[in-house]
Amino acid sequence: MQRNADLLRRLANMIRVGTIAEIDYKRKRARVASGDLLTDFLKWGTARAGRRAVWSPPSIGEQVILVCPQGETTGGFILCSEYSDANPSPDDAPSRHVTRYSDGAVIAYDDEAHALSATLPGGGTATLTADGGLTINGPVTIFGATTIKGDASIDGKVTASGDVVGAGVSLETHPHGGVQPGGGKSGRPV
Repeated sequence: MQRNADLLRRLANMIRVGTIAEIDYKRKRARVASGDLLTDFLKWGTARAGRRAVWSPPSIGEQVILVCPQGETTGGFILCSEYSDANPSPDDAPSRHVTRYSDGAVIAYDDEAHALSATLPGGGTATLTADGGLTINGPVTIFGATTIKGDASIDGKVTASGDVVGAGVSLETHPHGGVQPGGGKSGRPV
């Protein structure tokens, strides 16, 4: 009878659903609560862990699938996560790949619409560093103030719907002194 009870316990423990109870980020291990069971610290699965690596640790309360070879939780590992009422899917469209972050930021790509978007919460910032250069092919629209630090070259026409000011001199309102009517041209602005 004891052997049957042990066998049944092992079978019940082979695959379990639980939630992340505690995380050790340095060791990349987490404890899972499943029913009356609280596991030791176990490894969690990831999308990539070779030459290409992904860091996306689980979070407390995240529902996961626990796999325990031979039914022993001490040798188990956290296979993957699954959506729950507490942590629902960030989207439901088959054409979109969406990553939602805990602060509300969302990065999404829709392969049907061919559209990539990144939405950050209020006060969020984004930095793109490319010491070798950055090329943008296509029209660019910028809403908001824009600052360029360093030299800028423009190969083509520049159109401004408002005034252009260079070195404190307004293109629209700067005066020209000593100009006489006729075919002559003025000198540089003063």
